[in-house]
Amino acid sequence: MRSSRTLVLAVAVLAWIVVLSAVPATGAGPDGKALFLAQKCNLCHSVEPAGIERTSKSEKMKGPDLAGVAKRHDAEWTKKFLTKTEMLNGKKHLKEFKGTPEELDALVAWLGKQ
Repeated sequence: MRSSRTLVLAVAVLAWIVVLSAVPATGAGPDGKALFLAQKCNLCHSVEPAGIERTSKSEKMKGPDLAGVAKRHDAEWTKKFLTKTEMLNGKKHLKEFKGTPEELDALVAWLGKQ
């Protein structure tokens, strides 16, 4: 019983550390780049201006470089696409964004600056 409580506590602490790593030291709110990496968006996508390259070598998992995405889609459309309520070319985004609305706003704002 004690070891299961310890495990639960350790997992909770680790989850909290991951959440805090996405918040900049200024306390200004979530950091979009940190969220991009924490959500593992870089598995499929690169963001060349930010020095981020996709980590998957699989061509099946190759998504577009997201530099300039704001020129192609506005922030509201991007949020809907990432939460699977909007389609692109008849398809929904493969992975649904998991996070708070504030984190989604921060991620989309960061992408808009790339």
